[in-house]
Amino acid sequence: MEEQISTQNRGKTTTPVQTAETASPVLPKRTGKTREHYLQQKSQQFAYFKINKEDATKLESMQFNIYDFISASFAFSQPKKELAIGVLNALKTKPSAFSELVIQLNAKKSSLFLVCLSLERAGLIERKGKGEPYHLVTSFSDMLASYAKWWKFWAEH
Repeated sequence: MEEQISTQNRGKTTTPVQTAETASPVLPKRTGKTREHYLQQKSQQFAYFKINKEDATKLESMQFNIYDFISASFAFSQPKKELAIGVLNALKTKPSAFSELVIQLNAKKSSLFLVCLSLERAGLIERKGKGEPYHLVTSFSDMLASYAKWWKFWAEH
């Protein structure tokens, strides 16, 4: 006698077969495509800041906001932009461990990890070691000013 049992396997519904002789379901063999996709996503988590001339007006009138900054810096989907903003706002208040951010932002661990990795690689946040709390990097603005100074010098000479 065979009994059908539905289970969730990494977002894909499978229907393993359970027989009277076996107590555990037989799951289909994983193809590894999920891991490949995740590793590809992980390798692409970095920032490319786009300078938009139209932002000058917003910057001068103090209407440029964190959403504009994240949009100009990262090729994130809308939900990841919102998650990045949530991370930065949370860390603006106090340093937080990854597990605290998961709970506070009600985020999926994998999405939060990729966002934090991007923010860390861009130099916006950092932590001293694995398991340590993340905090904002205040020297980020100093680095931007150094790039601006270099550009001005290069362009004038």
